[in-house]
Amino acid sequence: MGLSLAPASALPVAPGGTVAPVASIEQAQYVTRRVVRRGPRCTVQVTRTRGPFGRVVVRKVRRCF
Repeated sequence: MGLSLAPASALPVAPGGTVAPVASIEQAQYVTRRVVRRGPRCTVQVTRTRGPFGRVVVRKVRRCF
């Protein structure tokens, strides 16, 4: 019989390898990066109106700023 047949609660706990030391957790650094966007920012403005025969006319206008 091998270790694969033993229940998980019966397995011995490996010393030190399961939990990271406190020093490595404190050294974590969070770096925020801002993306420098070049060029215009454009959004599409959608206008829905009724046409002369009751059909829906969709106009899409790109607004860049």
